[in-house]
Amino acid sequence: MSSGKYEKFTGQALLEKLKTISHLSHSERAKQCGYYKIVSIPSERRQKIEYHLSEFYDEIIEAKKQERQLQGKQNQPNPFDAVLGNELSPPVAGMVLGGIDGIKNRLNSTDIETRVAALPEALKHGASGVDLVIAALKDPSSKVRSSAYELLQVRKLDKKSVEAVSKFDKLLLLTRLQDWKTKDYNHKAGLKDLTKTAYAIKSLEQFKLLLQDTQVSQLQALVFKITNGEDYNQQFSYAVDILFDACTYLTNLKALCIGDGSKVIPLGDISALLQAYPKLEILQISNGFKLNFSPTRHNYLKTLICNASDLDTKTIQQIYKLELPELEYIDIGFGDYRGEKPNTPVIAPILSTSFFPKLRYLGIRNGEDYNKLASAIVRSPLVNRLLVLDLSDGTLGDKGAEVLFNCPAINRLYTLNVSRNYLSSNIVKQLSKLKCHVIAQSQKYYRYSATYE
Repeated sequence: MSSGKYEKFTGQALLEKLKTISHLSHSERAKQCGYYKIVSIPSERRQKIEYHLSEFYDEIIEAKKQERQLQGKQNQPNPFDAVLGNELSPPVAGMVLGGIDGIKNRLNSTDIETRVAALPEALKHGASGVDLVIAALKDPSSKVRSSAYELLQVRKLDKKSVEAVSKFDKLLLLTRLQDWKTKDYNHKAGLKDLTKTAYAIKSLEQFKLLLQDTQVSQLQALVFKITNGEDYNQQFSYAVDILFDACTYLTNLKALCIGDGSKVIPLGDISALLQAYPKLEILQISNGFKLNFSPTRHNYLKTLICNASDLDTKTIQQIYKLELPELEYIDIGFGDYRGEKPNTPVIAPILSTSFFPKLRYLGIRNGEDYNKLASAIVRSPLVNRLLVLDLSDGTLGDKGAEVLFNCPAINRLYTLNVSRNYLSSNIVKQLSKLKCHVIAQSQKYYRYSATYE
């Protein structure tokens, strides 16, 4: 290994250096910009490179902020610089009402924490308060819905509460992209209803127009569908590069979906986005390749969905190195990966409670070794906390399904999805006896029918 040391670049010099090495991987960029060190391993008589990627990403973000401030003064915008309007002043707080009217006022607040805090107070106002908490089960925020559900769940003698809990779709306890309605971005119409709408963009030109919208800093959900090869050039080799450059505009982004599920796109080091978007709660990768993660921590991410064509053992192990203390929902789909897919020993660490202690939704789709995986799941501490288990599109046979059926914790799930596997009609009938919602069909139905339940 060469002992040569690269100069550490910062500020504008860093941005200029990045323009000349954009074709390299993120780790190699970090190295050539000086964000690394060489560590000796005496026991192995060798040296290794330790990349300082978090510091690297932080410095890029800071350099871009400084560049925007300077260009704002000089009135010389670059392609991703937008002329933003004045930010709206926050609304002046009105009079704080007491009683049930005060509770209603707080539950109509745009602040999520205010609505959550109002829920237990509502229950002090009898039947009218209970009605307000039941209504909160349909709140746009999963945090408010979860708080309302927990409060109602303990009211076992209240028939209205019991009925509301029994009819409630427990998937609404999870934070998902479905919380926003997806709509194609039209620059003529502009950004509207940003707490409920996820805007989809399909070209780099459209993305530039979105970043020029005066409301862009309030955008909460973005669906990134840029798949045109012409949009990926020397400056933007990966989807991560485009989105990373835009982070100083999308300062309130909570949900990000990359890909449209049909065309694969070049991704890059996803950890750069976790670093750039600290408020992100949902990261969904619908389809792509060249996916990798570097070790990083994110304090707010609740949902991680990965469907990549080259999702291999190395990438799975990289996911385990992420520090995601709030993660509730993980869905891993191996897509059309033609290499050797990760087996049970590789996937097994996710079944412990040490990596993602709040996990409630586990999806392992289109994988292999499912009979052994089923056995590992029923023996794991995670199975007692799961709300949903999705083992669809795999190799699960009757033997593995029998193991699931005989596990008491599986019976307490809200949903068990074992569709499009290799199950007999007899085992499907057996699974249908479970109290949870079961999605399954026999091998014959799977192989010869074009319509799945």
